[in-house]
Amino acid sequence: MRIARIRALTVLCALALVAGLVTFWAIQNDSQTSANGDCPPGAVVIKTDDIPKPEEIELVVLNGTDRDGLADQAALQLEDRGFVVTETGDADEPYDGTALVYFGPEQYAAGVHAHAYFYQGTQAFDIDWDKPITIVLGDDFQEVRSASDARQSFAQGGLGTPPEGTCTVE
Repeated sequence: MRIARIRALTVLCALALVAGLVTFWAIQNDSQTSANGDCPPGAVVIKTDDIPKPEEIELVVLNGTDRDGLADQAALQLEDRGFVVTETGDADEPYDGTALVYFGPEQYAAGVHAHAYFYQGTQAFDIDWDKPITIVLGDDFQEVRSASDARQSFAQGGLGTPPEGTCTVE
């Protein structure tokens, strides 16, 4: 091997090492990867860093239709997918859609995750919600999505944009 070729390889290796170190430093000092400490006054903080597993999410399932046993049927499907269903029953008011998923700031990530299991479901974020995540099933409800379908839906939509009046913290 000629000296010119050795010198060129040495320079390329040195440049690659410098590029790697600069990249590492940039990632470590990136202000976008740290939690947002600049919440506007009066904003409610919601955590978005850890998406809980289904077995960590407690749900209440309510039947918003006149179909008997719908909440129990959906509860069994949700339990098969790992969720913890603490209560089933009938909703106070009927619902026409697929499913309405109520959750508050404390359950934001869990509520969005649970929502992914309902095809064409609707999120009902309430800044004052202090109850467990509650799902009201509607006339259009057929079945709970499979875990793989829900993961795909969640991957496409993610956590979305934070609701008005909130501030995300990782």
